[in-house]
Amino acid sequence: TDRDITRDMENEMDFLGKNIRQDLLFLMREFASILVAFFRGQLLIGVIMGVLLALGFTLCGLKFGLLLGLVIGILNIIPYLGTIIGLATVLPIAFFQPEGGWQLLALTLAVFFAVQIIEGYLLTPKIMGRQTGLHPLAVIISIFFWGTTLKGLLGMVLAIPLTAFFIIAWRLLKRKYLTPAQATQPP
Repeated sequence: TDRDITRDMENEMDFLGKNIRQDLLFLMREFASILVAFFRGQLLIGVIMGVLLALGFTLCGLKFGLLLGLVIGILNIIPYLGTIIGLATVLPIAFFQPEGGWQLLALTLAVFFAVQIIEGYLLTPKIMGRQTGLHPLAVIISIFFWGTTLKGLLGMVLAIPLTAFFIIAWRLLKRKYLTPAQATQPP
């Protein structure tokens, strides 16, 4: 059986007034849907990065390029984890494989940088914007803002869900509490 956690929360918040309880439940539901959309977007970005890395590594001649690219892309669901593990794994393979050396190492780095640029300037803004309803520019700005505010990786990971949550909270606040009643104004 599927359990509706917001229904349980509603029962636990019966000490609050009905309007406040409804607002809090609305915000919780919206935040939960944003998190689901965020992780779906991260998964999609990771798969696309994996395919791009696998294609690039294979074309470069890196041994196990297909497998390494796909695994590294999927690991990028957690931002930067795939890149850190990938660089630590792929660069030594590129340099020490029999046909390897400095040239293959440089090609492998070029693939990494190209895919990172595609991810940072195209995939994340477009996909996360579509998934969370945020404008692509808002996605980029939120990553910089929260990354700086929360000092690093945690801020960048939480940037999109936090920004989307604050936008939803602002819309609720504006609609319910800040917009003057138009019915009381005479024509």
